[in-house]
Amino acid sequence: MRLTAAAFDCDFSPLVALPFGRDHAVLAWLLAALIATLVALVWLVVRDARDELWLAGERGGVLVSAGALERLAEEAAARDPEVVRAEADLSVRRGVLRGRVRVYGRPLGDADRLARLVGEAVGGALAAAVGAAAVDVRVTPRILSVRQLARYLP
Repeated sequence: MRLTAAAFDCDFSPLVALPFGRDHAVLAWLLAALIATLVALVWLVVRDARDELWLAGERGGVLVSAGALERLAEEAAARDPEVVRAEADLSVRRGVLRGRVRVYGRPLGDADRLARLVGEAVGGALAAAVGAAAVDVRVTPRILSVRQLARYLP
């Protein structure tokens, strides 16, 4: 605004109308307060941005968080006797449930077999819960050694 006023040869400054002094320290504090307020407003908007999925039913529906579906996927993966631990990371993009399930298997296990069986179990459990046939979940197995086993046991 000062540059515009100088270009038109006017003696105008919006800062004169403020009840604060023209000291640079006061203006710096005002700008810092303004930035802090803007950061707080952005945080209030972003903190509620959770992944949720609307599950429609005959007489309405229910809103399910991705966290609840992650626990369901972890429980479905843990049913396999070769699984020591499972960690799911799911999200909802454009109404499609996607994500990855990391599976830690017992020593001397078969990674391909574990990925296939756990993938079918997790996909089936999530498809039944969501009510959709298309669920994009990737299972990445990791077969543990005997030394690593103690670290991953529940």
